[in-house]
Amino acid sequence: MNILLVVGLVLFACTITWIYVLFVTSTVNEKKKEEPPKEAHYDDALDRCKKLFNQGMHAELQRYAQRELSKNYGDVELRRILAQSLMLSGNEQMAIMHYEAILSIAPYDIKTQELLAQYYCENGPKSRAIELYEQILLYDNGNVHAVEMLSKLYEETQNYEKAIETYSLLLDAEVDEQKKIELEYTLADLYIKTGDNEKAFESYEVIHKSDPENLEIMIVLADLAYKNSYWQDCLKYYKKIIAIVGDDFEILEKIAQIQVTLENWSEAVSAYKKIISLEDSDSVNYLYHQNELCNAMLKNKQYDEAIDLLKDLLAQNPRETSFAFTLAQAYTMIGEFRIGVQLYNKLLEDLPPEQGDIIIKYISNLICAWAQDLFKKGDYNQAFDKFFEALKYNEENDEVYFELGRCNYHIKSFQDAIAHFKRAISIKPQNSMYYFGLGCAQDELGNVKAAKQAFFDAINIDPMNIKARIAYAISLTKELEYAQSIEQFSEVLKYIPDNADTLYNLALAYELVGDIERAIKFYKKAIDVDSEHKEANHNIELLLGEPYSPHKDIEYIDDTPVAEEKPQENQEVIDVEEVQEQVEEIPSEDSSEAPVKEDIQDNSQDSMFS
Repeated sequence: MNILLVVGLVLFACTITWIYVLFVTSTVNEKKKEEPPKEAHYDDALDRCKKLFNQGMHAELQRYAQRELSKNYGDVELRRILAQSLMLSGNEQMAIMHYEAILSIAPYDIKTQELLAQYYCENGPKSRAIELYEQILLYDNGNVHAVEMLSKLYEETQNYEKAIETYSLLLDAEVDEQKKIELEYTLADLYIKTGDNEKAFESYEVIHKSDPENLEIMIVLADLAYKNSYWQDCLKYYKKIIAIVGDDFEILEKIAQIQVTLENWSEAVSAYKKIISLEDSDSVNYLYHQNELCNAMLKNKQYDEAIDLLKDLLAQNPRETSFAFTLAQAYTMIGEFRIGVQLYNKLLEDLPPEQGDIIIKYISNLICAWAQDLFKKGDYNQAFDKFFEALKYNEENDEVYFELGRCNYHIKSFQDAIAHFKRAISIKPQNSMYYFGLGCAQDELGNVKAAKQAFFDAINIDPMNIKARIAYAISLTKELEYAQSIEQFSEVLKYIPDNADTLYNLALAYELVGDIERAIKFYKKAIDVDSEHKEANHNIELLLGEPYSPHKDIEYIDDTPVAEEKPQENQEVIDVEEVQEQVEEIPSEDSSEAPVKEDIQDNSQDSMFS
């Protein structure tokens, strides 16, 4: 029994010991597994890979490096040599995968970024190459190679705006003159592609200075100048081109057109004569050029010469309606309205209905011009007859109604004037002058509110209608709306700062609201502009208590308009007579068939429509 007990204890002790040994061994092994490989092992692995690379043993290197990277994913140098080996072995896709992995581990590795960017430049996708070069420039903005590559990539991917930006950076940094010219060529081409012809012209001008005898550059510059409407530059380069290549028909045509655009009528006449002298009479455009020559002669006031030439051309080409049309204009311009009307009516017999409608409108306008001429000569009855004859040809001719309104205003038939102005507005509601005429007629009848609304409509359509703005300011004063009147007169002075009447009216408006300082200031300004201005001299003498000498030094206060106040008693109210005196100078809308008329933007107040 005792023996069995001893044996049992011994076995138990052995079991415990065995379990302890197993536990200790397991723990030691686990610790060994957790301990990282010694650094020497990494160095050995990298050295081994380098040796294998140098020996050209790429297959063995790749197996070994893959195994080592499975143990240490973040070993950048080992992965780099593996990628190089794969690239040399022709396994580019796998190599690029490892280079991308390097960037995920070390995002600012410029060497790898540049290598990948170059690869994507050649093999695509180019968007990835652009992304990489842009990243390089984020922390290395002086990297010229990256800027150059980006410029080319932007250009290739048709991102022209970005390409212009980067090429411009290269141009600014370049010191070599020849390379600068090359960059100017590139930029000029990009500007043309983006439609920026102005910048393209500037670039080609720089190129031209470096090579002033280059004919191709001159041709490009002339073309760009033409597109940009740089007419003087265009003429300069066309003349240089002709001096080199001789008379070029197409260039001469463009020169003639430019001279017409610039209204250089004598030069236009010379240009068209030159074209005709080089042209075969059987050519398609021969008659067209003859007609353009006659038009230029008329503009140059060579009336008799133009008429004689047109008669000869019509005799030779009786069915060429353009000559008859121009001849009718010629007679109109010298005041032979009856002959002009006869020629237009003759045209109606030879033209199809759709073109005849156009001629009918021309006849209406021509008779309207005839009526204007009669009215200016004082033949009122016949003038009105002609106006109504013009309406028989075109009852929707707004200009005729406007002229009727103007003429009725002149003879003080204001109700009829209002009716005609309103009819003109109903046909063409966007003409500022029609509302201005209506406002003047309403004012003459004492309809101040209606006049004020008409003047407001006029400047709402055309803020540059200075006469309407002045009349509106005066009507505001009549309605005791002084603050707004001051605002409008101040606006007028932005366009005509030295207009004595406007300065006087503004001074009077300030006086009406009791701002004597500003009133004196603007009375003085009015007198400085016109020392003989009676009203300004009279009013300032009353305010100062003595005559004013315009040669004294003046200290002005600011021009800020004041709030509306009640007028002082016994103050003079602004009148509109200086705006509305005469009516015969009113210009109607420009038309090719009517005589030349005065500009509607005349700033004087001596007449209603001067």
